[in-house]
Amino acid sequence: MKHLSFSTWLTIVMLAFFIVMVGLSMEFPAKARFMPLIVGLPAIALCLVQLGIDLMPSSRSAFHSAPRAGVAHPAGPDPELPEFGVHTVSQELLMWTYFVAFVAGILVFGFYASVPVLLVTFLRREAEASWRFALSLAAVATLVLYLMFGALLHIQLHPGFLTPWLVQAIGIGAA
Repeated sequence: MKHLSFSTWLTIVMLAFFIVMVGLSMEFPAKARFMPLIVGLPAIALCLVQLGIDLMPSSRSAFHSAPRAGVAHPAGPDPELPEFGVHTVSQELLMWTYFVAFVAGILVFGFYASVPVLLVTFLRREAEASWRFALSLAAVATLVLYLMFGALLHIQLHPGFLTPWLVQAIGIGAA
């Protein structure tokens, strides 16, 4: 049996969670089960796709071991680093920092103010994307967020604890 990586086990746990969530939502009244189904069904599909990718036999090894012109290859197989370890600590801490900053930004400033700022920050610093691409993607993501939740589903996303006060303080908001 193939050794399953941590990410594959995580996908299996998430798949089980979403299946239970969707199953439990079937007991709810029609309007109450709408949100768990909107979140759960696509999540189940994506988990199944990810499991398929994870469990498919990899043909990468044949490609990666093919000799390239002008490149010296050491004899023997390349040593594989473990998925997590000392070599990933700095990356993990950085991702946790972004995650905590995202949650804190949403709590303090709300979704519509935090999403574009945090997307631009991440895309510029970590993905090294151009300003044009980062700003465009942030604007599109914020517009999709507003259209999906605000306009289509009529769900008010968290406005933040500080943003409504700031809007009123500068005289933009309704009294």
